[in-house]
Amino acid sequence: MTTVQDFAQPLLDFVAPIHFWPLNVGVQITAIALPCLLLSETFNFSAGRWVFKPLASFGFIIAALSYIPTNDATAFAASSTSAVTSFSTCADLTNAIPSTVDGLLGLATAYAAELKHIVFGVAPTILSGVPATSSMAGAVHTTYTKAMLLAFVLGWLGDVLLIPRRGFLPGLASFLAGHAAFMVAFTFHGQDNVAHQKGLAFIVTMAAIVGPWLLPKIKNKIMRGAVIAYMLVISGMVLTAFGSINCGEDYLPERILGALMFFFSDLFVARQEFVHKTVLNKWIGLPLYYIAQLLLASTLRGQHVLTN
Repeated sequence: MTTVQDFAQPLLDFVAPIHFWPLNVGVQITAIALPCLLLSETFNFSAGRWVFKPLASFGFIIAALSYIPTNDATAFAASSTSAVTSFSTCADLTNAIPSTVDGLLGLATAYAAELKHIVFGVAPTILSGVPATSSMAGAVHTTYTKAMLLAFVLGWLGDVLLIPRRGFLPGLASFLAGHAAFMVAFTFHGQDNVAHQKGLAFIVTMAAIVGPWLLPKIKNKIMRGAVIAYMLVISGMVLTAFGSINCGEDYLPERILGALMFFFSDLFVARQEFVHKTVLNKWIGLPLYYIAQLLLASTLRGQHVLTN
């Protein structure tokens, strides 16, 4: 028992800092939409896909924006409704569930106000660099923040494009661009050569396994070339995620585990498209993907610079 514990302890120590708290409105949106999406996939409910997949993906964009401090180094949300829509413990979440119609309307109003603040208050400060309100004055968002948010938007677009059968190649291109944006973000965060070697070992091992398994099954030359390009870019994303491990101290487990979970989720997408179609691919791949995006979104908690 001691041997097992000694072996597992470094891993436990590494993942110990991981958390989604506070559960901001974006995390909650994804947590609600994802089970509905999985049921839609299970019962081949097309309308459910068109509703719940974009909604679940919209959640990780909102989660990323909600995690960004806007007026001090510790705030996770700047709106006056954050006490209602961002919970620090499971007990807070349970106690906030309303039991009356008036309570439901009040909660809906609070969520609408929170979303309005995030979309029209927080997002413009990142896109334009100009504070939308006086409470945000002096907050200068980093290249990491901007590149990560671009990656999340491209992920949302890729998810929408992948809903129809004919959208696989455009969706692949959108995700390829998204991974390139992740690479830019991780590179600007900082890179460490020793950590790179661990990432390179993982990538070489996976290439030796995945290449012979997947590529012979792709008969279309254009599609095979697109998949190879995608494999190279996502490998670069994982490599730069590993490389960032010793550069800074902010939420490193989320960055690396998010990249790895993203990588493995894509294996189930490839299995569904080219190897064996089964709903099991969705039940494994989709949770991996959305948890990965939320983990990566949570790394934005410390990515800003205050100038005043």
